[in-house]
Amino acid sequence: MFQVLAFFVVATALAAVPPVACAQSTDEIKALRQAVEALRESQQRIERELQDIKTLLRGRPSAGAPDPEPKNIALSIDGDPVKGDASAKFVLVDFTDYQ
Repeated sequence: MFQVLAFFVVATALAAVPPVACAQSTDEIKALRQAVEALRESQQRIERELQDIKTLLRGRPSAGAPDPEPKNIALSIDGDPVKGDASAKFVLVDFTDYQ
């Protein structure tokens, strides 16, 4: 973003310079044109890298995104310790590994 702003500042400065001043400082104008070209190349490189990053991110599955369709899971708790009514329609299973 800074490079884009700097490019516009330099371009605006070049447009505002009267022709007489341009004739007197051709070395300065050449230096400014080289600076503008360097900024342009740098901006293009950054844009290419950003596009590469976007392409990589689009190919990856979203982290933490829910499955598009919920899955029904059948889990038997026969013979396992329960708290509450063993014939309840909804069962909350808490699995903990104490190692």
